[in-house]
Amino acid sequence: MRGYTLKLFWWFWLTAAATGLAHHMTSVITEGKLFREQMTANVQEIALVYGERVASKEAKEGSEEAGRYLERLRRTHRFFGFLFDKDGTEVTGQPKAPESIGKIVDEARNTGLPVVRMERGRPLFAVPLEEFPGLVFAGRILNPFFESRSLPVLRLTAAALVAGLLSWFLAVRLAKPVRTLRGAVQRLAAGELGARAEHTAKRNDEIGELAKDFNRMADRIEELLRGQRQLLADVSHELRSPLTRLGVGLELLRRRSASPDDEAFKRIETELGRIDNLIGSLLKLGRLEALEQPERRARIDLTALLRQICSDAAFEAAPLGKRIETDFAEGALLHADQALLRSAVENIVRNALRYTPPRADGRDGGTVRVSLVRIPETARPLRILVEDEGPGVPPDELETIFIPFRRVERARERTSASEGTGLGLAIAHRAAALHGGVIGARNRPEGGLAVEIELPET
Repeated sequence: MRGYTLKLFWWFWLTAAATGLAHHMTSVITEGKLFREQMTANVQEIALVYGERVASKEAKEGSEEAGRYLERLRRTHRFFGFLFDKDGTEVTGQPKAPESIGKIVDEARNTGLPVVRMERGRPLFAVPLEEFPGLVFAGRILNPFFESRSLPVLRLTAAALVAGLLSWFLAVRLAKPVRTLRGAVQRLAAGELGARAEHTAKRNDEIGELAKDFNRMADRIEELLRGQRQLLADVSHELRSPLTRLGVGLELLRRRSASPDDEAFKRIETELGRIDNLIGSLLKLGRLEALEQPERRARIDLTALLRQICSDAAFEAAPLGKRIETDFAEGALLHADQALLRSAVENIVRNALRYTPPRADGRDGGTVRVSLVRIPETARPLRILVEDEGPGVPPDELETIFIPFRRVERARERTSASEGTGLGLAIAHRAAALHGGVIGARNRPEGGLAVEIELPET
């Protein structure tokens, strides 16, 4: 959004600057023409006044006093003057006059008329003095009618600064509703189904229309998702009863069968167990999705909770040739739903154990590491890290493993009721969000997957 604001600013500023520059150049051209038309009479009048004063001082008080008078004019008015006699000699002792002034002095003496020329934007003059025959007063005026050269630059600079401030104000104002709309989009993308851009939708312009379209889209998405969740919940509830009846029927059929240990019975039992786990996970995820905050908050010792979870996991992992290593910071306390946090961490730890290969021939391996660290002065200072030694996850799927039913190894055949349903990480993700936390995953450089939960210490 900052880039959009800057683009608006640059467009406004360049437009204002180009307009100001065009106005300035037009003024220079038109006023320059007017100046040239009016310059001769004005310069002649000024030169005649100062020339007669200089000539009068030279006649009454001498050349030195006339020279001092011209020096004062140079310092105070930046008026450079020279008084020439009929032989073309400067009579007040001024520094040598420029060659361009000498040329117009000759022209004025020959014609007997005032001469005015422009040299690099400065008017040069040579005026024969009628009251002092034979004398010609000549010189140059730095800029008698316009400001000094620095003033246009200062004006342009000031105009550029003012245009910049106004352009930035307008750019920020125009970008504000877009930022508001973007915030609503981000909240909706993060799972806040009630996110709307109500204030922006009140505008009577294209951005307001866009906000209205977004609100309609969000309403439709919320309706579809709530309907989908309700459908899953209803189907899951409805499946529980026939599933139970199937289990009872299977047990009765096994008792009547001549081969109760037949592999077909075991296979059916395994699949029924897996379906039962799936339905339970669906019901749990649906309940979590409907919550805005945890149902039961209490002050819990997160360190103690993690020790208990890892102790249970280590007991299950030992027969499989796997182990749990722990490293916990002490005294990590927070207000949370203990059952919900337990479920989230257990799902992650069990997932790590599932994909970690067992140790072979007494070698190192088969290890899942669970750690808890406290990072002070951060928004979420409590961080739970679970690292496995499995195959990891393709980089392009790291962001999707928390989506329900998203499994990296889609081709793996599920032959056990203990295998995952594809909902464990989704449940962990929702549980972390309900506690104001975040969850993420990354591949370890040495191999395996690391899943991290960041929680606020409240």
